[in-house]
Amino acid sequence: IAVVTGANKGIGYFIALQLGLSGLFSNIILGCRDETRGTLAANELQKTTGADLFQFVPLIIGDTQSHSEFCKRMEEEFDGKVDVLVNNAGFAYKNADNTPFKEQTHQTLQINYYGLVDFTERMIPYLRKGNDSRIVNVASMAGRLNQVSPELQSKFTDPTLTIPQLNALIDEFKKDVRNGEIHCQNGWSNSNYGTSKLGVNAATRVWAQREKENYIKVNSCCPGYCDTDMTSHRGHRPPEEGAKNAVIPATMENPPTGEYFSNFKVAKW
Repeated sequence: IAVVTGANKGIGYFIALQLGLSGLFSNIILGCRDETRGTLAANELQKTTGADLFQFVPLIIGDTQSHSEFCKRMEEEFDGKVDVLVNNAGFAYKNADNTPFKEQTHQTLQINYYGLVDFTERMIPYLRKGNDSRIVNVASMAGRLNQVSPELQSKFTDPTLTIPQLNALIDEFKKDVRNGEIHCQNGWSNSNYGTSKLGVNAATRVWAQREKENYIKVNSCCPGYCDTDMTSHRGHRPPEEGAKNAVIPATMENPPTGEYFSNFKVAKW
């Protein structure tokens, strides 16, 4: 059983398609915000693969009530067992959007970081029941470590870091933005999106370490600059190619854990 968030279009759609074509799954759950698009995507994927694998389940990342309802469905319909979770759902303001920086901070972090973390923490008990379980977090080259000061870098890469401590770190960025946008002078980058994805990469390493004893492999990836709605179709890489960066750690034999995949191999974040 695989769960792919944000799977109704773009990279998420092709992740679901490629997982379906792998022959490794009996069920692939598309967790999507929009019921019409989610149902349509599931139907299209059935036709394309000729396999009755795909099912839409409503999911709004960043809405804890929605997370809870999704998990209830997993328990009722799949005995609370999941083998692969691909956290693909994400959000980015367009470059042309003139919403002030500090007003963009909450929405960007709520979906890309806090929402992903809350949803994943709720799903981990189901992954502990799975077979050869994996989590793949779709991050970005924008989440690179060197966007923050050396002092912050050491905090994000501390091997003893916990999820509550990481949440507190991201809270610091939010507070610095709110308090007169002093984030840059305190060592943060000037990117809400980049900070959210830095948090995702750091959370990946925390979960990888924590879940070793439960045999869950946790990795993140950068799909690359893809031709999708999020990039206003400026990206040069087709989304089906970008999707492979998530599908490789989700399906490969003996994957590493706590790593970052880019351009179809393990890379430095």
